[in-house]
Amino acid sequence: MWRQRRSLAKGLLLAILGLAISCKTSDDAKAVATQMTAAAKDLSDYYAALSSLVGEHAKLERLQQATMGVPYDKQDLAQLQDVQAALKKRSDAAGDLADLAKAFTGLSGSKAPADVSDSASNLGTALASIPQLPGASDAQPVLQNAGKILTQFAQEGDERKMAKSIDPTMAALSQMFSQEKSTYDSIDRTYIGLAQGIALDMVTHNQVDPGSLMEPALKPFDLAGRVPTEQLSPGLADYAREQIKAKAEINIAAHAKASDSMENALKELSKRTHQLATDGKMPERGFPRLSDVESWVKQIL
Repeated sequence: MWRQRRSLAKGLLLAILGLAISCKTSDDAKAVATQMTAAAKDLSDYYAALSSLVGEHAKLERLQQATMGVPYDKQDLAQLQDVQAALKKRSDAAGDLADLAKAFTGLSGSKAPADVSDSASNLGTALASIPQLPGASDAQPVLQNAGKILTQFAQEGDERKMAKSIDPTMAALSQMFSQEKSTYDSIDRTYIGLAQGIALDMVTHNQVDPGSLMEPALKPFDLAGRVPTEQLSPGLADYAREQIKAKAEINIAAHAKASDSMENALKELSKRTHQLATDGKMPERGFPRLSDVESWVKQIL
């Protein structure tokens, strides 16, 4: 009788330990998926903001012709449209990754395997259709291969197998971002540089309202400034130029911080996904909030 009780107790202990290990693995998978959801959302917003910048750049090309007589090249505008569309594709794919990661957090739920399957298929299709950016390294083969692996494992209801299928996707997205990062930075710098050139020319030709420069002095008294003459005073014009140049530097630095933060986050997330896929566990819980990315996106959109 005593031996039977000991045997039952031992069996119960093993069952509890097995459940604990299973829950630990599930907790690790949920942690990775939660971190992936947040990072993918920020990545989608980042690409959307960058796409918006390219659209604004195209408008500046036309404005430059209207205000300064600089002719624009139709081929350049067509290329800007292609770049904008390519960035929009990247934003959509990152949004699909966020949907997949969100579905992955509840893999044990009754509808979760179907949700994961649908999300994985959507992401696989999105990855396969991402076009190359002009002047950037070709990341298409890696992305397409990752998309095929996702689609292949889309029916799996096992979190370890799904982690293995998501692993190459995270690696591919991280690799693409690193390869294209200099292009992203160039897009931002070119846009800011063009806007700055037009703004400085408008100051020279007295086409700028300097009211915002006087606002700090008048705001406490609910007053608005006006310039009594048709021409800006030299001092006010110089102040406007300083403001334009200073803001240009701030904007470029803000994007540089955002792209650095996004790149580092993707690398870290790729490492953690790979760890879960290979070891079946991921002990790291803390994940930095991408405040630099979110601040820059808010500034643009």
